[in-house]
Amino acid sequence: MMESDLYIVLEKYYRKLGYDVQGEVCGCDLVAVKGEKVIIIELKKSFNVKLLYQATRRLSATEFVYIAFFKPQARQAMSFWTMVKSLCRRLNIGAIVIDSENVKFLSEPGIFSAKKSNIQRASILKEFNGRKASRNIGGVTGKKLETAYLESAVQIAVILSDNEARSAKKLQELGTSDKTYSILYQNHYGWFEKKEKGLYGIKKNSLKLIREKYPEIWLYYLKNK
Repeated sequence: MMESDLYIVLEKYYRKLGYDVQGEVCGCDLVAVKGEKVIIIELKKSFNVKLLYQATRRLSATEFVYIAFFKPQARQAMSFWTMVKSLCRRLNIGAIVIDSENVKFLSEPGIFSAKKSNIQRASILKEFNGRKASRNIGGVTGKKLETAYLESAVQIAVILSDNEARSAKKLQELGTSDKTYSILYQNHYGWFEKKEKGLYGIKKNSLKLIREKYPEIWLYYLKNK
């Protein structure tokens, strides 16, 4: 069992409840959003102090923070479960135990009275809402994340794939993000080139690479071009 297995079960659970769910958003393992409600869940294969610490750091972004871990294979004494619930309640976070496909809530988040960070919440929502086609699975390590920045770059590449050079302003008029100019200017991925003053195009050898490396993102923006 892996942390990513926890993510898959919880993603399915919250999508059934009408939430939009994404993994690995600004360091959060799982973020679920419905309307104004933002839920953050930190995942670990087993209950430990690091999991509690990670969860408490998210309380400045939302009061709906949970930890989630697998039900231990060995039978646990009642004192173990009492300890988990007590610690979580004192820290104002919720606790979820995953047993196969079953989702069990040990405790719900309490009222977090400390000062909240609007900046942290805004950063999470900006990254969350900036992804349309990416599907990162929370709890996976060693895999490069598909970010909102990457999606914006792929969207620009899709539009420029017709070999017509365009300005950043024109690209934004066609629906690209407010980071369009910096993406073209910095050229982090090496896909773009300046054709003439203020006009950018895409390198021909980059098209195949993008289509093969990010097929889902490419097809999403191609269909919505």
